[in-house]
Formats: sequence, C-alpha cells, structure tokens
Amino acid sequence: MGNIYKRENKVLKISLIVLRNICLAALIALVAGFAFGYKFLTILTGSMTPTMPVNTVVIVKHVPISDVQIGDVITYQVGGKTNVTHRVVDIKGKGANIALVTRGDAADGNDQNVTVETPVSPAQNKFVGVVVYYVKDLGVALQLIKENIIIITVCVVLALFIVTYS
Repeated sequence: MGNIYKRENKVLKISLIVLRNICLAALIALVAGFAFGYKFLTILTGSMTPTMPVNTVVIVKHVPISDVQIGDVITYQVGGKTNVTHRVVDIKGKGANIALVTRGDAADGNDQNVTVETPVSPAQNKFVGVVVYYVKDLGVALQLIKENIIIITVCVVLALFIVTYS
C-alpha cells in the first residue's frame, strides 16, 4: 500500500516539474518576443479562413514596409484601434510612398483602404508588421487564461511551492 502512495507522489512531483518548466519556457518566450519587437495577436474573424481560422494566434514582427512582398500576410491598424490581419495582393508606389493593397483569404474583393507606414488620411491604415508565425486554435487557450488569470496564477504558485518544498 505504501508503494502506491510513493509512486503517485513521484508522478505528481514529475508532473508539477514539467508544468513549471512549461510555464517558465512560455514566460521566457513571451518576454523575449516583446524584447525583440514581436507582437502576439489573436485572429477574431473568419476573413483569413482557411489559412488562419478564428482563434489562430499570430506572431507579428515590424519590418520596414519596403521589405513586404506580395503574398505576405501583414497586420495593420484601422482607425488607430482595431488590428486586422490580411494578405498583401498588390504593392503601389515606391520608396517612402509605398501603399499595400490587402485582402482576406476568404474575401472576394480587396480591402477598401490601403496600408501605409504613416497614415495621413482616414482612408489609410497603419502598417503594424508581417506575420512570421501562427498557431491555429491557440487563441482559445489564451482567452481562457485571460478570463481565469487569478485562478491559474494561484494554481501555478501552489504547484511551484509543492514541487519546491516537498
């Protein structure tokens, strides 16, 4: 009977150590991402389906707008508030006057406004960056974490305490 409890305790310890290491790795990745200019955003609409369905997390890196190519997926801001992630289908102008024409993969037509580095009119969107990586369905987990951050924090702290002091 004693061996069963020892085995269960060992499995629990190992599980908590693995959980701790995953949390630390995620924290390091998040901090490093922000430090090197990456943004983590969640796709909220079906405009990029099937490539990037709702709840896909995208990692966006700001690059010079002149580096963007047709076919790249970019994120831009509409009205200084809302982030939109769509594919570049055309590039107009050169040098400092580049304007990107975009379209969602699920859309039939191009987006109404062009995207530029520094908008000078309401008919222009602000360029945020290029999508460098994405993970489908990770947005669900991130939303759960956001909604339950206090409970998750308490559980992680307790788990770390148990692993460290047992």
